[in-house]
Amino acid sequence: MVAYIISMDSIMSEREAVALMASELERRSEVGEAVPNLPGNVMEFALLEGRWLSHLYGQFNRTIEKQVRNLANEEGSFSSDDVGVERALSIIAARTKLAETAILPVVDEWLKDHVKSTSSDVLTAFGLAVTRWNPNTLNGRLLHIQRRNQALFRMLRQALTKASDSFTIDASIARIDQLISELEQPPEDMTPRAVSHLLLHIVPRQTSGRGDKSQYVSVGTASTRGNKAEPDMSSPFDFLERDVKLAKRRKGDERESYLKERIARVIKVLKYEDHTVIDCIEMCLKELQDRFDLQDILLDNILNSNKDLIREAPAAERDLMAVNMVYEFITKSIYGEEDTAE
Repeated sequence: MVAYIISMDSIMSEREAVALMASELERRSEVGEAVPNLPGNVMEFALLEGRWLSHLYGQFNRTIEKQVRNLANEEGSFSSDDVGVERALSIIAARTKLAETAILPVVDEWLKDHVKSTSSDVLTAFGLAVTRWNPNTLNGRLLHIQRRNQALFRMLRQALTKASDSFTIDASIARIDQLISELEQPPEDMTPRAVSHLLLHIVPRQTSGRGDKSQYVSVGTASTRGNKAEPDMSSPFDFLERDVKLAKRRKGDERESYLKERIARVIKVLKYEDHTVIDCIEMCLKELQDRFDLQDILLDNILNSNKDLIREAPAAERDLMAVNMVYEFITKSIYGEEDTAE
């Protein structure tokens, strides 16, 4: 039941949620803290673990992903051959703030709720949430990531030694030395602070390559929005705009199936960002109106009638209704006579 609720929130599939909860049940059995096979105990465990899965794969994941973007920009703007003292201090401060104020408190709470858990268990639980890798991939890459994290701090430490005598610099160097020493420990023996810094290093950084080209390559018709060869795919509406243009070359049922599948993905992403179904419809229609310059369309009337229909519909049918409403708006307002002619 808990796995079903997690799946309904578009956080992960029921199968994935059950597998993760079963893994935690197995861990507790191995450390001598097995959950009694009684309905009350099993429900209590499922509710606790379900809340953690919802948080780690939902709000926590989104928050860390957003916060790490600025750090990634700053880290990518320096060269390993010439790191200035001010830049090194700035990067150290940014990493410390993220690791020890955004990640460490959550790690501490997770350890309290998971009896006899180790830092290795934390790395597995949090690492899978922020990367979405499978456990074998995470375990295989962990040692490499651990060494790269140490290498980064050693490089930053070397940059600080270029400064003249300063109490602040000396304190920063001593702190880095302590952190490097903590990161040298096996995963199960790491301190929560070291685990937090390693988790920060695990979080994927978005790389866009060339500034005017997205990492997502669409084969087919080109888009010239913003005078670019391809638009940067930074929001679900960028993909929706592209798919609406690509769908013009399709006809009949093929076009309908193609568009509805893409619209459903956009709505799923928006719901994952904590928007209601009504909000999803409103955002999609407004974005489409702006991007396709639909000046003569009165959205208020369309939105008001849609809101009433959505509110009256059963919860299980609202997503499909939202997809159909956005699809009808596209075919009537964007394709118009061309669509009818085909």
